[in-house]
Amino acid sequence: MVEELRTGEAAQDPYRRLFELSPDLLGIANQEGYFLELSPSWEKLGYTRAELCASPFLSFVHPDDQAKTIETAADLGRGTEVFTFKNRYRCKDDSYRWIHWTCVPTAERIYFVARDVTEQHALEAELRASRNEVEERYRELEQEMAERRQAEAALHAQNEAVRALSAPILQVAEGVLLLPVIGQIDAGRASMMMGKLLESIVQSAAGVTILDLTGVADIDTNTASHVFSLVHAARLLGSECLVSGIRPAIASTMVELGIDTSSLRTFGSLAAALSHALGLRAPRQR
Repeated sequence: MVEELRTGEAAQDPYRRLFELSPDLLGIANQEGYFLELSPSWEKLGYTRAELCASPFLSFVHPDDQAKTIETAADLGRGTEVFTFKNRYRCKDDSYRWIHWTCVPTAERIYFVARDVTEQHALEAELRASRNEVEERYRELEQEMAERRQAEAALHAQNEAVRALSAPILQVAEGVLLLPVIGQIDAGRASMMMGKLLESIVQSAAGVTILDLTGVADIDTNTASHVFSLVHAARLLGSECLVSGIRPAIASTMVELGIDTSSLRTFGSLAAALSHALGLRAPRQR
C-alpha cells in the first residue's frame, strides 16, 4: 500500500519522481537521529528502507567515525549546514562504504544528499600512499647524495693529504732542500712534485736541492725522465740538484736502459749527498 501510494505520488509530483530515481542517496532525518524517508538508492547498502529507518542512523556508522558523526549532528542541531562531511556506513554484509554528506537542517528536519565515495576514497588513499612513498624515497636519495658528497669531500681531502705526503719538501739545513721520492713517479705525480719543489726553492732561496731515490724500488725510462725534468727545473732556478739513493740495482738498470747520467750529481746515500750539500750551500744569486 505504501509503495502504491509513493508510486501515485511520484506520478503526480515530478520532484517525488526525481527523489525515487536519483542515483544519489537522498533523504530526510529528524533531530532525534532517525531517518524519516530515504530514496531507493539507499537499498544498495543491502537494507530495505524500512530497516534503515527503524534504527538510529548512528547504529550504522563505523565505531571509529561515531564521535565525529555526533559532533556533526550537534552542528546540524544548531542550524549549521554541512557540506564536506564523510563517514563509513555499515552494509548488510558487514562491509563498510564511505559516504559523503551534504546536509541542510531546519527546525525539525534534516534534508540531505549523500554519495557513495568508497572507490574515490580508496583512490585518494592510494595516491597519498604513493606520494608518501615518493617523498620518502626522495628524502632517502637526498640523504644518500649528502652522504656521497661528504664521502667525496673526505676522499678528496684524503687524496690531497696523500699527495702532499707523496712529495714532502723538507728544509734540512739553511739553503738546502730535500725531496724524498717513494714509489713510482707517474706524469700526474711528477707535475705535482715539480710545482711544489719550484715553489719551495723560491720561498726558501735554496741553493742546493737533494732528490733522494732511496724509496724507489725500481726505475724505468719514464721515472728517469721525470727525475731529469726535476733536476733541470731546479737548476733553472739556480738551485744545484743532487740525486741520492742510487743503489747498485738502480745503477745497473739505468746502464741497461742506456740512460745518460753524465749531467747528474749522484750519491749512493742520502748522508753522502747531505754532506756534499752542506759544503755547497751558499746564498742564491738574485
